[in-house]
Amino acid sequence: MKPIRSNELEFFKELINSKFTDKQRSLDTEINIEAEKLSDKRKVAFASECGVSKELKALEQADKKYRDFVRTKDQAERLLLDKVALIGNSLSEKLGRLSKNRDWNDSFHDFSPKEDGVEFFTTRLDNACYREAERHIKKGHKLYNALKEKKDNCKLIVHTGSDIQTTVQTLQSEMGSADIRLSIPDKLLQIAVK
Repeated sequence: MKPIRSNELEFFKELINSKFTDKQRSLDTEINIEAEKLSDKRKVAFASECGVSKELKALEQADKKYRDFVRTKDQAERLLLDKVALIGNSLSEKLGRLSKNRDWNDSFHDFSPKEDGVEFFTTRLDNACYREAERHIKKGHKLYNALKEKKDNCKLIVHTGSDIQTTVQTLQSEMGSADIRLSIPDKLLQIAVK
């Protein structure tokens, strides 16, 4: 029985980190694609799901009227801007509460009635929709959720003090369960070929 030498131990630690980092990136890309698809499907109905489609529509109409009359009388401009501000602030408050409850990163409180249009809200809602879709995909992705545990298992295998042949075979089996191939030529490790 040949024990693992310190340079082999370091090699395996680096190899494990490299392989799992590659797999993590691959899974993140897969999740990103799936989340993008789910987000695109849900995007149209997301405002309704959040209970703000009526306010968004009203804001869009008020904002359109405001922008059409910007160059007209000061009084008309002020009245329309007040309506946009009223609806926008109401929408900001409602979405701000939803943002806090649903753990969104976007802030809805810096809406400026004079400078921002309905895009201010739709862009942030699209971002929130995508993040919720991504969380949903990650939550149901078995391999993504098991990856950290499998990586920890591989690190434990390397540190057990077993002989190199048993260590390599056990590592190959554990990494294989994560769909990660560990290809090490037997001659390099001085493992007897069966």
